Amino acid sequence: MFQLDSVDEAILDILREDGRCSYSEIAERVHLSRVAVRERINTMKENGIILGFTAIIDAKAFQKYAGIYMDIEVEPRMIDHVAHELMKLPEIAIVSQHTGTTGLHVHAYIDSLEKVSQYMEDKVYSINGVKGAEVQLLIHQYKTTAYIARYQE
Repeated sequence: MFQLDSVDEAILDILREDGRCSYSEIAERVHLSRVAVRERINTMKENGIILGFTAIIDAKAFQKYAGIYMDIEVEPRMIDHVAHELMKLPEIAIVSQHTGTTGLHVHAYIDSLEKVSQYMEDKVYSINGVKGAEVQLLIHQYKTTAYIARYQE
């Protein structure tokens, strides 16, 4: 297993703050050459430490004014199928399997509160294997730790 050292951790801290930071700027801050920084970042990408680079965009930019959380009950043998179908929907931000009742925890950003019921009918309940869902409205989001995730086993 790949082991991070303090320089790798410093590079990750810089990238977490600004994923567009140049190799040259990172190199200056961690006291390495630009080439050494590029090699370390490439090594972390190859070892699955860095999974990608992305922008965090406010859902309002896409006219998505309602955030909802869903705990979706799924037929046990259909969990992967339902998860993959949900992942195809552009409104879905997070799909995670959880313990307890067989199900998925899902975060979505949709047009408006008025469209929650219709969205559930058209997009979620129509997926083969979905047994039911508990939907909660996001009132205020204080923090999203988008720079850290656990996608791989």
